[in-house]
Amino acid sequence: LCLWCHRSPASKAHFCSKTCALAAEAQGPILLEVLNGHDTFKNVEGQFNRSWRHDDKPRPIVRRIYKVILSQSSEAAYSQYRSSIEARGKFLASGMSAGNENRRWHGTRRECTVGDDGNTTLCNSSTCPLCSIIQTSYDVGKCKAGSSFERFGAGIYTSSTSSKSHDYAKNGSKSPLKAILLNKVVVGNGYKLRTGNSNLKAPPSGFDSVLGETGKDLNYDELVIYRNDAIRPSFLVLYDA
Repeated sequence: LCLWCHRSPASKAHFCSKTCALAAEAQGPILLEVLNGHDTFKNVEGQFNRSWRHDDKPRPIVRRIYKVILSQSSEAAYSQYRSSIEARGKFLASGMSAGNENRRWHGTRRECTVGDDGNTTLCNSSTCPLCSIIQTSYDVGKCKAGSSFERFGAGIYTSSTSSKSHDYAKNGSKSPLKAILLNKVVVGNGYKLRTGNSNLKAPPSGFDSVLGETGKDLNYDELVIYRNDAIRPSFLVLYDA
């Protein structure tokens, strides 16, 4: 069913029509619950399960998924950036997505209980990065170069490995669930690194992101971007803590 009107079939799309899509976007930023059994739920759950790669951590069960609806201005800024990267890199001509867009996980602190039991109310706490990201997206200005946890400098860190991002998902209140974000990220032309450089503030000239590859400093992959408009939260995923 359509995530907005809950009536018309939406096939594999989130909404049944452009009218419903625009109506939802006009209310952004908001969360819309994706019911278990919906094609979107199956798609996101499948990516979570397939990308859980830590053999020493039992894979938890996904309980709830929410579609993040951004403000129209935030969505427009992201689309404009993606178009600019596509115009330069021409990724579509190589059979890739526009701007080499990919979906990547990000774990952070959840101070409140948004997502629990269908709760879609975003809090305004300054110590709840999760709600802040959903409301205004990511802010590279809050990142600090030189941190021991940021091998590739002051950037926004994501991973294709859900179990890696799980390590950074923290609860500030009692909850039987943990929460991580699945994001859409404009990778563009990624610069591959296997050893860290914590003083980076941008990718090398001619590149749009840094791809932390496994083999030396990393056991699991990282994708780092240094532009706010290169990333937007797409889904909030709640799973057994």
